Amino acid sequence: MNGKFKRTMVWLMLLIFLLTLSITITINSTWLYALNVYYGDFLPLVNLSAKAMLQNYHALLAYLNYPWVTTLKMPDFTDSPSALVHFSNVKQLFMINYIMLIGTSYPAIKWLNWLKKHEQQWRLISIMQGTLTVLGFILIMMFLNFNQFFIVFHKVLFRNNDWEFYPQQDPIINALPESFFAQAFLLWLGCFSVFCLGLLIYGKLYFKSKK
Repeated sequence: MNGKFKRTMVWLMLLIFLLTLSITITINSTWLYALNVYYGDFLPLVNLSAKAMLQNYHALLAYLNYPWVTTLKMPDFTDSPSALVHFSNVKQLFMINYIMLIGTSYPAIKWLNWLKKHEQQWRLISIMQGTLTVLGFILIMMFLNFNQFFIVFHKVLFRNNDWEFYPQQDPIINALPESFFAQAFLLWLGCFSVFCLGLLIYGKLYFKSKK
């Protein structure tokens, strides 16, 4: 029983590592937001140049990403108290993500090395197939109704309604369109899927080589 529990935990560590790594790549993909700035249509709503909007976005990311940045200061936006609470909550989620990424990296890599050393890469097949099935289900939910998916996502992560921004109070929301978040979700989903698919192929190639 103890051995089964331990094995379950290391599998969980591996999946959390892949999950948080995918999130980390996504939230730091500033190129994605830059594409939305240059090719999107929201700049007239905030009355800023592309360069100025990117400076504001980088200031927001600096606050969310760095523990030592304790105050959100964007050059061209002043947030309402509820918006500041929301961004503070998002910052906490960012920190939790980084802590989990760092905390699971060693056991995850150690587990993959153990599988290779003991020639048990085939164990990756069923786990990665199951994970890809779940990711496929998430993708379907997103395509069916992303707005509803987005709302449920926020209700799960946040205990308050501070994530509901209004342009009159917090014009920054005009610079963070739903389409950008949809693209970010797809990027995260793509990264996670690529990692899982890579490990699935790795397991299958080993399995075939031993036949």
